Amino acid sequence: MNVGLLSAIIGILAGAFGYWFATFNMQPILRFRNIRNQILMDFIYYAQVINAEKLNDDMKALYKERVLANRRSSAQLSAAIQELPVWYLGYLRQKGYRPEEAARHLIGFSNTTEYDAADKKENAIRRHLGLKNKT
Repeated sequence: MNVGLLSAIIGILAGAFGYWFATFNMQPILRFRNIRNQILMDFIYYAQVINAEKLNDDMKALYKERVLANRRSSAQLSAAIQELPVWYLGYLRQKGYRPEEAARHLIGFSNTTEYDAADKKENAIRRHLGLKNKT
């Protein structure tokens, strides 16, 4: 077989494998990590609006945004988990992370209006996603 032809075949196969690996392994992982980071940013941004009962109208609007952001993040996280490669899910479980539980707790967190309950939910979400606890 011609060396040039063999090189071309190896190049095509390597390119196809690289495309497959990037598309079906790395992109879902990056999407999952982006959602995880968005959840952390939402925790920081909406930290002051757990209970909007005695707040002004601007803070009440921010409270509603928090609820919607948490629900959206839960849905996005659930969808991203479905796309993760099996080997990465195994890695997450080995590290003690449970992203499915985090998605479930995010819905509960969005419904929480008491600071103590919200703190417990947030810590559970952080633990299940492998995020550092609040200091």
